[in-house]
Amino acid sequence: MKNIKTYILALGLLLTIMGCEETITIDSPETENKVVIEGLVTNVQGQSYVKVSRNRSFYDEGSTDRITNAQVAITTSGGEQVVLVHNPSGEAESEGFYYPNANFAGAIGSTYTLNVEVDGTTYSATDELLPVTQIDSLTVKVDPDEFEDPEEPGRFLAVFFFAKEPQDREDYYLFKFYRNDELVLDWPTDIYVFDDETLGESIDDIEIAGYYQEGERAKVEMYSLSREGFIFYSDLNNLINNDGGMFSPPPANPRNNLSNGALGFFQASAVASLEITVTPPDEE
Repeated sequence: MKNIKTYILALGLLLTIMGCEETITIDSPETENKVVIEGLVTNVQGQSYVKVSRNRSFYDEGSTDRITNAQVAITTSGGEQVVLVHNPSGEAESEGFYYPNANFAGAIGSTYTLNVEVDGTTYSATDELLPVTQIDSLTVKVDPDEFEDPEEPGRFLAVFFFAKEPQDREDYYLFKFYRNDELVLDWPTDIYVFDDETLGESIDDIEIAGYYQEGERAKVEMYSLSREGFIFYSDLNNLINNDGGMFSPPPANPRNNLSNGALGFFQASAVASLEITVTPPDEE
């Protein structure tokens, strides 16, 4: 197996005719201004949020424009409406983020509907919060080749995780891995998303992203996904890992569950997590 909010919304193409001195540049059209909504409801208090922004041109630099005056609410399948507040902490990095009250948590089996109003237009999405399997254990091993990342000297311990995947239902999962609370990826564009057919009944001896040294904390988070969520992340993975070759399909925005042409995805997930302090395995 060795978390991604990148959207390629326009394509600039530079063609150089081999054997000629002339370089031909084909201009890309201006990117249509769209609202981008990234929402998450989980069954863990304090983890739910909605981020609202606008996409930017392919050639623009810097962060996306955050929308700070949206009206954001989530309605549960039981009819309760939860109003989200923009940036209650007042921190600059939380501009464009909307949060429910601190005690809010989703419930497994419930369906959640998001409504975001921006400049008189309402964008809606619905997702079901499905169950997630529990992580049984994490185990530390010395990498068989005693690999050591030259950019991270001292890290050669690998972490593996184990779980049982119930086969009586169709499941989809998103995995996130952390080292000392920082997200770890083996490659900057990695998205770790799988269906239960790929994982099989037993998730045994699966190596997580990154390498670790003694005393560091390794954490695995496992998110349940609806089929729509699995399709979104699969499309996103294909998009950002498209090599742009002659026979690659043209890039397209990931399919999502948002209305009125908004980009992004509204995700409802149950979360299972397990964290260990990394220690070298006992020598046999």
